[in-house]
Amino acid sequence: MITIYKSQRMLFVTKGKRTVFTCPVHLGFAPDGHKQAEGDGRTPEGKYRICSVNPDSKFHFAFGISYPNARDARRAWREKRLKPADALFVILANALLLKPKWTTPLGGCIMLHGESPEKKNGDWTQGCVAVSDRDMDTLASLCKRGEKIIIK
Repeated sequence: MITIYKSQRMLFVTKGKRTVFTCPVHLGFAPDGHKQAEGDGRTPEGKYRICSVNPDSKFHFAFGISYPNARDARRAWREKRLKPADALFVILANALLLKPKWTTPLGGCIMLHGESPEKKNGDWTQGCVAVSDRDMDTLASLCKRGEKIIIK
């Protein structure tokens, strides 16, 4: 399981009750609070999974994070920020452990990935979680599609 603590800018990988890896992270350019919309620069908070793997990412290597999840979709639907069909698609994808629809007003394509080609510092992503390329290589050896990710 991967746990990311936004306030500490740290990532922890646990196997059972044992922490097997830790590393610092960079977040979205507006990191405070839970992601609500495309372009808000926030990194989501909640329970997700690795829903895709891209070894050829322009950010070295990338795991897709299953944002939005069913809880995000239900909340947005109640608040009339998401069409019923889009909410249903996200909820079903979540139940089947598939990649949710990433082209909704909630935003999507949130990744756990390596460094930017420009080697940016600080919180610079559009809402993703970035680590060093070396740390991403370690994560790629420890984690796989379906792995739980908790972002707090």
